[in-house]
This record gives sequence, C-alpha cells and structure tokens, in this order.
Amino acid sequence: MINEQKILPLGSVVKLKNGDGSQLMIIARASIIEEKRKEVYYDYGSVLIPQGMLAPEAVYFFNRENVNEVLFYGYENEEEVKFANEYDSMIEKAQVVKGTVE
Repeated sequence: MINEQKILPLGSVVKLKNGDGSQLMIIARASIIEEKRKEVYYDYGSVLIPQGMLAPEAVYFFNRENVNEVLFYGYENEEEVKFANEYDSMIEKAQVVKGTVE
C-alpha cells in the first residue's frame, strides 16, 4: 500500500497543510496532468469553497499527505468503498509519477 490513509470520497471538504486556510472540495481523484513537459498524477483535484469551479484551470491539485484537516467526509456507497480499496494498486499499475505540491 502506498499510503496508510485511504483516499477520500468525492465531495469531501478539506484544508491543506501549509495552506492559507481555504476550504477545498474534492471533485476528482487520480488526475493525470502535464507539468514541466511530463505527465504526473495527483490524488485529488479540487475547487474552492464557496466559489466552486470558475474555470477548468481553477482546479487545485494535491495529495493525501497535503491534507491537514477533513471538514466534511463525502458521499460513500459500495462502489466508492471498492474504489478506495483498489486505489493504491490502480495507481501502481498506471506507472505515472506522483506530482508534488510546493
């Protein structure tokens, strides 16, 4: 297992370590994006609360280790539990480098 902390469900609201106190709602997971001319993945893609998605480029990417506090735990059904349980093995198979938050 890559990380002992399970992946959070969509709709979860968090604050980040070393952040400015903004609340972020998770809207995507395992997003692969291009950074510095190479593909990387992030555990989460999110939007600011209360603004939401103002534009596609306004998605904030971060990883499990960047979460300081979970303010709201998102929707969870059987499919979500299965996805969370398989997340780390899915990521390992993808062979994409993990992005880092500076």
